[in-house]
This record gives sequence, structure tokens and C-alpha cells, in this order.
Amino acid sequence: MTRARVGRRADRSRRRGLPRPARTPGFSWSRRALLGATLLAVLAVAGPLLPGLLDAPVRTEQVAPAPTPVATPTPVPPRTPVVPPEPSPVQAAVAAADATVTRRGADVGIAVLDRTTGALALNDEADDAMNSASLSKLLTAVDLLDRGADGRVTVSPQDRRLIRAALGPSDDPAMNALWTRFGGRSGITRVAERLDLQDTEVPADPSQWGEVQLSARDMTTVLRHVLETMAPADRDLVLGAMAAAPDTASDGFDQAFGLLAPDRRGVAVKQGWLCCLQSSVDLHSAGVLDPEGRFLVAVLSNQPFGYAAARTVLDDAVGALRDVLV
Repeated sequence: MTRARVGRRADRSRRRGLPRPARTPGFSWSRRALLGATLLAVLAVAGPLLPGLLDAPVRTEQVAPAPTPVATPTPVPPRTPVVPPEPSPVQAAVAAADATVTRRGADVGIAVLDRTTGALALNDEADDAMNSASLSKLLTAVDLLDRGADGRVTVSPQDRRLIRAALGPSDDPAMNALWTRFGGRSGITRVAERLDLQDTEVPADPSQWGEVQLSARDMTTVLRHVLETMAPADRDLVLGAMAAAPDTASDGFDQAFGLLAPDRRGVAVKQGWLCCLQSSVDLHSAGVLDPEGRFLVAVLSNQPFGYAAARTVLDDAVGALRDVLV
């Protein structure tokens, strides 16, 4: 989706333009001794304050159980593990991906959910709300299909064709029709409330679905809902459409970047692109990384560069994730 406009972006905690700190060269032994003595003195006085000052660049959380399914899924016999699961590698993966983001001014949120262990790894920008661009198409599809499964609306075969078009080739006219007919901003609100999304907000302009605000963290929650709690037929529709995403979108945009790059393509992916609010581009890649569906990945970015440079940032980040996880 491309929209040329200069306007005020929604308020958000943004650390754009700040250089990353340089690494300090090694100290001599005398300096280390002095530093050690100084550190002991600081610990004695300010020890209780240090946890808030020494945050790791990548944090991990344990996600809560998935919401109640909107419809009873097909029973799947539980698999008995032969050995206890190993610690999740997602923290190392996100740290490696975050280390590739070296362009000054690039705001790149990275979140990876390990569905086997329940570990969710987040970099510092993973909860930054950004313009969703076409990622809002997935939220709109989820809202419509969930309401259809509950019997609150009728989802026709034509509606399902529109969903496929909006999610695969990322067709904007298809999204316009769904957005207009099935609630627009109210659909985003319903999904945010149902899934307890933390950073998602409706657009100020009700006609601009590309300006829905959401974060990488929230996208992993939406993807998990698709895989674990949607009605099976609806889940298959969404994942099938995302899996069939072509390299070239319906508007002619080359969406073979990030999780759709030929050498690192994910299993089911939704891409997003938007230009040029505040003289920057929003470029996103989110989806299922591996055939087993263990790792759910979201890499969202707002970058003060052209699309070519922005694509390289996402390619490098996703490449680092794959090197660790797959």
C-alpha cells in the first residue's frame, strides 16, 4: 500500500535517530581494579535501584494460554514428548537479528514466539506502535471470520475470495470492500479487545486502514490466534492465502523481502508497506517461519530511507533469525 501524505503520526515511544552506543575498548588491570572498587561502592548504595537500570537488550516473557476458540477445533491427539523440551532459542535469535540493525534512525521492532515452549522474545522496539500498512488486512480478516464462526455475521463465498485477495497478493480494493462493509475501525477494536493486544489502536482517519497502529509484539499474538484458536476452516483459509502470497503484489510492489525473500521464505507470511508519512517508510514482514509452525515472527519497521535500503534492513534481520532458528 502506498499513500503519499505528510501528517502527524500518532504519539508513540520512539527512539529514532539515536546512535547505538559504541563498545568500550579493554581496560588495563589497574583501571579494572579501580572500576571494581567503584562498582562495589555503587552496589552498596544503589543496589536496589540497579534492576531497572540494567535492562537486557532482549527480554523474554512466558505467554498466557491462548484465548477460548471461537469454534470447537478438530481434536488433535496430544503428543507425548520423549524428552523435556530444551530452552527456547528465541532470545538468541532476536539478539542476533537486533544486532544487524545498524542504520541510524531505523526503528525496527522484532518479536518471536516459540509455540513449543511459550517463550516470547522481544527487542527494545517490539512494542513500538507503527503504521500497520497492509498488516491490518489480517486483523480485519480475523474479525470477520471469528464473527462468522460465532454466527454474528454471514461470510459469503465472495467474502472469502476477498479475504484471499487481501492476504495473498495484498489487494487494496479487496481490503477496501471488507473494511467498508464489515465495520472498519470497530473490527480492529474487537480484535484488540478479544486478543488483549497491548499496542493496537484504530486510525485517526476512519478511511485509512493502513494507519492502524500496532506493534511486532501484537502481531505475534494475532498469528498465534490464527494457528491455535480460529475455527479450522477459517484458519486454513488465512494460512493458505498467506502461504500463496506471490512475489509481486496486486499493485505491482515487489514483496519478496524479509520472510518472503526467495532464500529465506517463511511458510505463511503477510507483508506491509506504506510511504511516506513524516518522510519515512513503513515496511513489515510477519508470519510463520518454519513448516512445523513452531516459530511466529514479526519484524516491523519505520525507516527514514527509501524502500531499497529498508528492504535490506528486513532481509538482514530475518536472515539472522533463520540462521538461529531453522
